[in-house]
Amino acid sequence: MARFSVTIREEKYQALINNTLGDKELARNFVANISTVVAQNQALQNCDAATILSAGLMAESLKLPLSPTLGFAYVIPYGKQAQFQIGYKGLIQLAQRTGLYERLGVRPVHQGEYVGQDEFGDDMFNFSHEFDDKPIVGYYAYFKLLNGFKKTMYWTVAQCEAHGVRFSKTGKLWKDKKDGGFEAMASKTVLKLLLNRYGPMSVDLQKAIQADQAAIKEDGSYEYVDGVEEEKPATNVNIDIVPDGVNDDIPDGDRPF
Repeated sequence: MARFSVTIREEKYQALINNTLGDKELARNFVANISTVVAQNQALQNCDAATILSAGLMAESLKLPLSPTLGFAYVIPYGKQAQFQIGYKGLIQLAQRTGLYERLGVRPVHQGEYVGQDEFGDDMFNFSHEFDDKPIVGYYAYFKLLNGFKKTMYWTVAQCEAHGVRFSKTGKLWKDKKDGGFEAMASKTVLKLLLNRYGPMSVDLQKAIQADQAAIKEDGSYEYVDGVEEEKPATNVNIDIVPDGVNDDIPDGDRPF
């Protein structure tokens, strides 16, 4: 912590913070907040200060607080580098800000709740409290836009586990099933893929998905230190360019099922 406290006061890092935030009060609050995050995580104290600051500034630019109890965004240590990571609650927050979503969410599916598919191939569920004590067998994300367009995505636990193995070298963030770590990662993954493939996205939402689980370098480039980049944001649904557009032209070969 002492090393980070010294480094963050260096002129180049002070200039980076001030230039990025553009307000001295915001800068002071940011330094206090990111210092608290580092102080509470021993592993972060051994990470490169530049990657910690970059991850923190990414969260700040998206107006997502870094408090772990809120679950919007995180600074995660990986070796000597820090990653920016958005939580599924952060994805929901950014999507809501577009003003285009009527409904949006993600939830676990318990054994017995999945009914099958209708004649159009849409997944069907019987959500009721009678299944709450049954094992979780999958995760279901959904949205409905104000213009009536809606889309859902369902992944089984096995699909989520396979995704974690494929896109994470260590699978560290996926292994903690007892304390809810797996559920948080699985929920985020299914919701992120649904939004990225089919939802209208603001510039901030695209930026968050692009930077998710990356160490952000001083030159602004991303290094996916715990794996590889997943899916790039579908820039053809940038709501700043196409206000009423939705990404409904995904080739069949690119669909998950």
